[in-house]
Amino acid sequence: MIGPIVASIIVLGTLYFIISEKMDKVIAVAVGAILMSISGHFLGFYSQSKALMAIDFNTLGLLLGMMIIVAMLKKTGFFTYIAIALAKLSRGKPWILMAILGISTAFISMLVDNVTTIIVIGPISILVCDILGLSPLPILMGEILLSNIGGVGTMIGDPPNVLIASASGLNFDDFLGHLFPVTVMVILVSLPILIFIHRKSLSGKTRNFQAILKIDPRGAIKDPKAMLKALSALLITFVLFFFHDIHGLYPSFIALFGAGLALLLLRPNPEEILHDIEWPVLAFFTCFFVIVGGIEETGVLSLLALKTSALAKFDIRLYKILLLWFAGILSSLIDNVPFTMIMIPVIKSLAVAGIDIGPIWWILAMGVGFGSNALPIGSSAGILGLAISKRSRTPIDTKTWFYSGTVVSVVSLACVTVLILLGFF
Repeated sequence: MIGPIVASIIVLGTLYFIISEKMDKVIAVAVGAILMSISGHFLGFYSQSKALMAIDFNTLGLLLGMMIIVAMLKKTGFFTYIAIALAKLSRGKPWILMAILGISTAFISMLVDNVTTIIVIGPISILVCDILGLSPLPILMGEILLSNIGGVGTMIGDPPNVLIASASGLNFDDFLGHLFPVTVMVILVSLPILIFIHRKSLSGKTRNFQAILKIDPRGAIKDPKAMLKALSALLITFVLFFFHDIHGLYPSFIALFGAGLALLLLRPNPEEILHDIEWPVLAFFTCFFVIVGGIEETGVLSLLALKTSALAKFDIRLYKILLLWFAGILSSLIDNVPFTMIMIPVIKSLAVAGIDIGPIWWILAMGVGFGSNALPIGSSAGILGLAISKRSRTPIDTKTWFYSGTVVSVVSLACVTVLILLGFF
């Protein structure tokens, strides 16, 4: 009994230091991972081998591969080119820029996983805001939240959806038919809310917009040949991502293949490229996986999930609503991927009891996808987005996240709750 208690204390303590920002989040998760491994070893609930197995190298490989490609693309001037073009398209109005980038991010996340989307879009957003003399904080905040929302819309947009598809046998068209309309609705509801929350930052005047209109964005490209080579590698990577359910390649393999292809085509200085990699982000994920693996081994999360399933026989509609909010809250605390893995066998067990689990798969997908926005550690895109924001003049802090992410998450889950009550799920 002492094992689950100690593991829970470690998780809650780590979350406290991350959210309160009283300690750097990388140091917080590193200490938490060490404490979880040591306590698990001596209390008998978590071995060293299980701690290593808990690390999701597929996610780490995906991040590393995409970071390498983006680092090479950045040096060609491509991001500056896109930034100037977007600055012109916004007509000098910050809220239009937020709408353009937010909606683009949401829909790109439906075709490519949201982590990859943030890696590519984030640096562009900071550049365009620097050009216009704007704070990138609301823009980045909107992109992170809308990327998580958009990812719910398709089978390949969000890692939990891939897990659900594999476990349930549902295909791309099933996800598109059931989740895409809801996702579009949540995007259209969330975007005005974000614009309203950040209305003060978005009401400022842009800098030298008339002068920017005269700039030819093509002048920002430093090396056209290198840019075309890097874009070719990125395009091949995206195509492989899109068809990964057909060829069966892991996303990490695809990303690292793309990175290797880009390195081969461009032949850059490896030290310069590696310098641009977000190593703290990779370290954070590694340690966080170890912590989550420890709490999973205690059985605490599985017990909580099973307790809620007893309601399904009593009142299926009430169960659906509770599952939605339960999934949303816990996904924001422990990352939506491990929570989805825990819930899959629980939902399968309901089918044995004669309950129609078709709608429940969709509720799980929406709960973990929309709920993960409540806290920055709820999704890989959130963790990565915070790291990218630190490159800007106004990095995202916890207070800003609560005002934006928590509100959007609650509103998103409330929209789905209404749909459940109306009998759509």
